[in-house]
Amino acid sequence: MAEVIGKITNIKLNSFLQGTINAFDICNVSVKETSTGTTWLFHLWQSRDDDQAVHRVIETQRLALVREAAFRNLTVHVLAESDSGFVDGIQVDTP
Repeated sequence: MAEVIGKITNIKLNSFLQGTINAFDICNVSVKETSTGTTWLFHLWQSRDDDQAVHRVIETQRLALVREAAFRNLTVHVLAESDSGFVDGIQVDTP
């Protein structure tokens, strides 16, 4: 599992195919790595509109965490498989 340490530079929320049976939402996060200055794009979550409520709550909590980290310009540790952009875990360093 790879770890990227840096600051969140962008958060993107999108809804696709609204009003259809295949509607889904995504949340992407861009992280600028501290050591190299490289910007990485991660998929924080992707879910269908009819997903279970517990999954929607977890997605909302993840979004709130990254929004706070971006707003306060805090360092984040993003854990993801090296061959995937989907986030397995995220940690925020709080002062």
